[in-house]
Amino acid sequence: MHKLKELKKYNLLQVKEKLKRQKSINELSQIQADEAKCQTINRELDRLLSENHALIEEIGVQSFVSNRRLMQKMFDQKEVISNRLEFLDNEKLAVLAEVKKSNARDEIVERKKNKVKKQVRETLFKKQDENLGVTKRGQ
Repeated sequence: MHKLKELKKYNLLQVKEKLKRQKSINELSQIQADEAKCQTINRELDRLLSENHALIEEIGVQSFVSNRRLMQKMFDQKEVISNRLEFLDNEKLAVLAEVKKSNARDEIVERKKNKVKKQVRETLFKKQDENLGVTKRGQ
């Protein structure tokens, strides 16, 4: 009876690990989606900045100052996006490490569960052999 409770405990631990892994995988998907958005924004900022540098037309002083401010803001945004991408990479690595740990824990639980199942089977076979021996002696 004790072994059956232990089996149930291992089954529950496996379900818990499976849920943790699913949560981590969902989090990883969100991180990857956010990363894709940031990369798109980063490419668009690069394109705008290179287009702005490519303009070789004569512009007035006021337009030049305004254009410089705009370029500076775009560079600032590019830096923010780069920092965000770096953060997302670190988050992705952390989530992947958590998934690996979860898989390792699940494998350990599976081994322990199989060991207990084997013990339960052996106990069951011993009881069956004993019962068979008792019935043969009784005849």
